[in-house]
Amino acid sequence: MRRQSARYDRGGSSSGPIGSSDAASTPFSAGGPRPEAPTEGLAFSGVDDQRLFAELRSRLFARGATPRIGRYRLLHRLGAGAMGEVHLAVDDELDRPIAIKLVHAHLADPRSTARLRVEARALARLAHPNVVHVYEVGEHDGRTYLAMERIEGGNLRDWLRTGPRWEQVLAAYLDAGRGLAAAHRAGVIHRDFKPDNILRAADGRVAVVDFGLAALELGDAGRGEPTSAGAGESWSGWAPTQDRTSEIAGTPAYMPPEQFRGHADARADQFALCVSIYEGLWGCRPFTRRTLADVLHGHVDWVPAEPPRGAVAGWLWPILRRGLQVEPTRRWADVDALLAAIEAGLARGRRRRLVARSGVAALAVGLLSGTSVAWWGAAPVVDDCAAVARELDDTWGADQRAQLGERFARAGAAEDMAWLVDSEAPVVAGLDRWRARWSAARGALCRARTGGDPVVLDRLGRCLERHRGAAQAMVAALLGGEPAVLRAAPEAVLHLGDPQACEREARQGGPPEPPAALAGEVQQVREQLARAEADLHTGRTEAAWAGAVPLEARAQALGHGPLVAEVGLVLGRIAVARGRSQEGLERLEQAVDAAEAAHHDRVVASSWRHMAMVAATEAPDLAAGRRWLRRADAASARVGLDAGTAARLDAIRGDLSLLAREFDGAVEQLRAAEAALTDQGDLLYAAHAASSLGTALLERGEPAAAREAFERALGQRERAFGPRHPEVARAAYNLAQALRGSAGAGADHEALAGELLRRAVAIWAGTAEASSLDAGRAAFVLAQLELDAGRFERAVALAERAEAVFGAALEPARLEHAEVAALLATGHYFLGRPGPAIAGFRRAVAGYAAAHGADDPYTASFRVALGWALLAAGEVAEARTELEAGRAAIDGAAGAASEDSTDARLGLAAAELVAGEYARAAARLAEFAEAPAGELDRVTFALVSGLLAVRREPASRRAAATLGRARAHARAVAGGEAMLAVLLDSMGASASERALVAR
Repeated sequence: MRRQSARYDRGGSSSGPIGSSDAASTPFSAGGPRPEAPTEGLAFSGVDDQRLFAELRSRLFARGATPRIGRYRLLHRLGAGAMGEVHLAVDDELDRPIAIKLVHAHLADPRSTARLRVEARALARLAHPNVVHVYEVGEHDGRTYLAMERIEGGNLRDWLRTGPRWEQVLAAYLDAGRGLAAAHRAGVIHRDFKPDNILRAADGRVAVVDFGLAALELGDAGRGEPTSAGAGESWSGWAPTQDRTSEIAGTPAYMPPEQFRGHADARADQFALCVSIYEGLWGCRPFTRRTLADVLHGHVDWVPAEPPRGAVAGWLWPILRRGLQVEPTRRWADVDALLAAIEAGLARGRRRRLVARSGVAALAVGLLSGTSVAWWGAAPVVDDCAAVARELDDTWGADQRAQLGERFARAGAAEDMAWLVDSEAPVVAGLDRWRARWSAARGALCRARTGGDPVVLDRLGRCLERHRGAAQAMVAALLGGEPAVLRAAPEAVLHLGDPQACEREARQGGPPEPPAALAGEVQQVREQLARAEADLHTGRTEAAWAGAVPLEARAQALGHGPLVAEVGLVLGRIAVARGRSQEGLERLEQAVDAAEAAHHDRVVASSWRHMAMVAATEAPDLAAGRRWLRRADAASARVGLDAGTAARLDAIRGDLSLLAREFDGAVEQLRAAEAALTDQGDLLYAAHAASSLGTALLERGEPAAAREAFERALGQRERAFGPRHPEVARAAYNLAQALRGSAGAGADHEALAGELLRRAVAIWAGTAEASSLDAGRAAFVLAQLELDAGRFERAVALAERAEAVFGAALEPARLEHAEVAALLATGHYFLGRPGPAIAGFRRAVAGYAAAHGADDPYTASFRVALGWALLAAGEVAEARTELEAGRAAIDGAAGAASEDSTDARLGLAAAELVAGEYARAAARLAEFAEAPAGELDRVTFALVSGLLAVRREPASRRAAATLGRARAHARAVAGGEAMLAVLLDSMGASASERALVAR
């Protein structure tokens, strides 16, 4: 008997991505857009189809033998340097391009090579975005090689020649420094940090390469007096004096004094980083040109030259000067401390330039409309705007922060809610970010009041008050302390708008204000509308609907067009969240009509954007989605397009390309959107973009890159929600399903999928959502993986959990009941429990027969499994009946050569053997021209053949050998020995027969 798999494509939904039930509350569906009808869910090939495709491809495109290093196929050489040569290669197992660095043979010093292996393995575990990923380190023909990530781009020295701005240069080195610091924390020292060893990809990503390789350069000249080397060349050697016996390696122009004496630790890398930053910003190095002999004989002045004065910020030089100290102990404590000092300096500089050069604060100059800017000069003795910093104390301040912490602590103390306390930090951080941005915009407004355009400034003030009102409603909802609201809080705070976008809105104009007589009532409606929006974002969609619906009539009665449009927008979004996409789209379109009549561009842009999002995800409609997105682009340009909105529009654009199966465009758009959203700190939208990107990469045949995108999506959700949040479980489940279903998925993907499913199940088990349908589906899929791995007790426990959930959550006619019954029955069968196995297979047969008919091949396959279980219980006659019926249906649909037919024929041979009908058993076995190909089928075939031969001729050596092969086959298959034990019991094997098998 083979392990039975659930038939996911026959009406069950156990394997599909989670996310459709609440997708309207999120900007994109968790597993990426759905394909066009009639396919429901992501359509992936089965394992057999994948093997067939791989075989066909190898036959069609076979070429002569290509050079290989391990499992990597070399394509062509990319270049060579002092330490080795670099080749472009392909990892055939993971189907991804990589770079192979093959170290020169003359550098294969055993001690250095051993250290390189240790450090490369540490880097392989690091997986930091600013460090080139090392996948493997090994040896080929006596030469060390490293298999590394392939980055399309050049090194930082080449990029610097293009003349980037100093801010860009500093940003690139900060990224490189983060990679360096991460490596230090992993215990790895670079020893040769310089611009040449920093790569910059086409998308702007910066990554450090060649950690530890400098130590391999111990050339022939290095055994005596070191020779002179150019300032930009790597060098290694041995110091000639007694107190300089350690190896020296690196590039002299970037090395600190101690490295010339053979001592290179993390502080040496810090020194090299400061030299590199100095060189990148000012075009020269901080120390005059020197020879190695000068350094080793103490003839070098280690006082760095003060950089030329100019456009580069002067505050940076003291920070770098400390990192360039001769004594390592006088430098920064570590690279992290150096980077923190630089980033603090940048922040101070941004604050000083806030009004003149950045964000909303630029309004303070622009809104003056050419009038005097005296207020920007020397600070007054009394700052009339100082009180602005306290304006939000009643909205989000210390008191509210403490109250929210108490609400999270109280809710987290409840049973199955401990995970909730993890969400407090991201929620508080999100509200703090919002407060900082609102306060900056409000301060700019205050200072611009003198001499500014009062009309524009009033618009800005009203916009900021609208944002404050939305935040007040949100905080009030959170302080209500309802567990369901706190569960949604991490996502809810991300829906708060960016107050600094008010500057653009104010400049572009806005809808007319209501007449003075109506202003109070209009404001009341807007406050109630803000509360309805807060309910929407905190997951209380029905409360949101109940609160917003009455506002529609009130807005109409007041006759203020902008208010009618605002209410229509919120009602449309709530309708979508309630699962009524068509109604929601109609309401959003009506909101557009009202907003255009009232010159309310903000509502126009928001309505078109939400409509395009729905068309890209919830109610797929490619033509409409692209039409609505074009209108959203145009309206957003009118109102003023901020970076966050632009990134969200690009994410929708990518989803629509994915819906159109334009995978190249989707990958490009979603990759850019994810990066921009991540930069904006918009983690949830970034997670959705990364998830869609993973789907596009899978469809494009890049499973390794897809896996990385899905992992980023999971990591972003962890940061947004907290590691134990049920939303993280949902994301882990979806990632596992995508990996399992991807074309070309191999053992590594299957293993990762299992880890992710275990994580999802473990998270859900610790929450009140352990009995949710999502948790049941995750347990179901994980049970199948455990069954395939031969861990039958775990499989049964997980399947029982899924069965309990399905029983409580699903209608009796749903096919999931039959699927989980089959899974349970198979586990019980392999554990030697025929009674529960028979009961489970009977339920599976009944369920599939009701759904697809008694002659359906899937129904028949479960009848075959039932026959095996009956045989294990000694019910030979009934077992033969089920096996015959199952075989007839399978042969009629798929032919006698199908795998399911093989299982039935072997079952019938076993039944004849147990009944003592040896001639008929032999005839059944004679139907096989050769042993079956299936792993478990080979075990069964060898056992039945051997037992038949022994019972017909007890002294037969050939029979004994056949039984021995059954044991050998069983040992090679997960769960094979368990099945062998069940089969021996089923066939009434004697002690002597068991002894022959055990030989």
